[in-house]
Amino acid sequence: MGLYTRITRNWLEHRFQRRSDTGVYFAHMPIYGFGHPDAEGGHLRRLARMLQILRALDRLPFQSLLDVGGAEGYLAERTARLFGATTVTTDLSHEACRRARELFALPAAAVDSAQLPFPDGAFDVVVCSEVLEHVEQPVATLLELRRIARVAVVLTTEELHYDQAAIDDYLFRRPGWPHMERNLFHPDDLLACLPGARLQPQCDGEPPPEVPDLDAARRWLLANTQQRTMAPGRIGVLAVIPGPAFAERPPRHGDEALLDTLFEPATAPGRRAPAPPATADAAFFARLCDPKTHARLAVEPGGLRGSRLYRVVDGVPDFVDPAASGPSREDLLARIASLPDAQRTALLRLRDRLDLPERWPQDHFDLRRKEHRRGFWSNPDLVPRGEGFCWHSIGPDPWIVTPCLARRIATVELVLRIHNPAYAVDAGVGQLFWKGPADESFAEDRMVQFPVHNDGQVHTYRIPLAHADGSPREVQWLRIDPINGPAEVDLLELRFS
Repeated sequence: MGLYTRITRNWLEHRFQRRSDTGVYFAHMPIYGFGHPDAEGGHLRRLARMLQILRALDRLPFQSLLDVGGAEGYLAERTARLFGATTVTTDLSHEACRRARELFALPAAAVDSAQLPFPDGAFDVVVCSEVLEHVEQPVATLLELRRIARVAVVLTTEELHYDQAAIDDYLFRRPGWPHMERNLFHPDDLLACLPGARLQPQCDGEPPPEVPDLDAARRWLLANTQQRTMAPGRIGVLAVIPGPAFAERPPRHGDEALLDTLFEPATAPGRRAPAPPATADAAFFARLCDPKTHARLAVEPGGLRGSRLYRVVDGVPDFVDPAASGPSREDLLARIASLPDAQRTALLRLRDRLDLPERWPQDHFDLRRKEHRRGFWSNPDLVPRGEGFCWHSIGPDPWIVTPCLARRIATVELVLRIHNPAYAVDAGVGQLFWKGPADESFAEDRMVQFPVHNDGQVHTYRIPLAHADGSPREVQWLRIDPINGPAEVDLLELRFS
C-alpha cells in the first residue's frame, strides 16, 4: 500500500475510537436511530442510500454477504436481520472492525480493499458503499470485488459527475489528504469498466438539511428514491454488477418494511453484544485466505499464518500490511490480460486518470507553470482571477493546501503579491500551518504567523519551520493562509529548504 493508505488508516483508527460528549461510541452510521446526536449527521442522505441498497438486495438470491468498507457494521447487521443472511464486514480500520464485533458480534477483518483475504467466489453478494472514491487503488478494488462475488456486487458512490472537464479539473487539484474523495467518476467509466452493470441514482436531489419528524423523513425517502435513470442533478450512483451466478427474484419486502428496518435502532448507546463463541471465530477464520497468495491460513497463537503472520486482536484479524506495496500498473496489466479489449482499455484508462503520486519530490514550485500547480487545493474564499494562482480573497480565512510533501523542512519561502488599496500597507497577516505524520488536521499550535506587505508588489517571505534546536520538521502537508481578509492574492513560487 502507498503512503496515502497508511495515513488514511491512521486517521480512521482515531476516527473509530471517538466518543461523543455523553461518553459513548460516536457512530459513523445512524445505528442508534434516525437523528440520534451520538452519530455523524446527514442521516437522511445515508438512509436514502441504504434504502436503495436494501431494494437491490431484495431482488437478489443470496445467503452470504460481505460488506467491504463497512465501518462499524451497520449494513451487515441490518442485512442479517432483514434477510437472514450470513454477513461479514471488513474495513481498512482495525478499530472499525472491533466496533462491529463489540456492537453486533459480527465477524470482521481489517483489510486493504485492493487485496482481499477471501477465495474466489467466497460470497454470494459483495457490497461496497461509499468506499471507491477514497481508495488508493480503485481499479484493483473493483477487480477484487468482482473476484469474490458469485451473484453480484452492489456498489455505491456519491462521487459521480457528468461533466468530464469538471472531473479532470478536480483530479488535477486534489491534494490527497487522508480519507478525502480522491477519486471522481463519470457514468461512462463504470459502464465501460463493468460490462453488464445496471446504474441508478441514489436519490433525486439534495435532501433537506433538517426534517422535523420520522413521518416527514419517510415521506421524503419514498418520494425521492424512485428514479431509475441516471441524469445530471441526481445524487450519486448505485450499481448492480452481475457475477458468474447472477440471478434475480421478485422482491419479498415492500418499501414500508425496508424503512421500518432502517428506522429501527440497531443498538442503544453503550450497549455491547455478547462475544461470539470460539466456534464462530474458528468458522470465520476457516473462510479466510492469504490476501497475497490466496492459500489457506494456519491458526497460530496470536494470529493467522500465511505468507506472514497476520495478527488477531480482540477476535479481529488484521490483514493490512503498511510495509507492502500496492499493485503496480504491470500487475494490473497481467491481471486483466484475458479480459475483452474494450474493458481492458477502459480499466487501464481509469487507472491512469485516477493515479495520484504519493508525494511531490521537488523543493521548488514555480506556480506560474500549470504542471507545478497540480495537487494544490484552495478553499472558496479564493476566487480565481486570471491565469495562474491569482485570486480575489473574498473572506476572512482564505487558504491553499499543498500536495503531499512527506519530507523534512526547516524553512519555507513564499513569493507572494497582496493588494487591497482600502487597507494600510502593513495591515495584513499571513499564516503557515503544517501537518506532521501523527497529526489528524491543521491546528493553531502548528502554525507560524508572518506579516505581509499590502502594496501590490511581489515580495519573498522566509518562514522558519524548524524545531527549537534547529532541526528540520517532518511535514506531510502545508496550508498557506496568504492574508486575513479581502485582497488580490498572487502566489508565484514556493520553495523548501
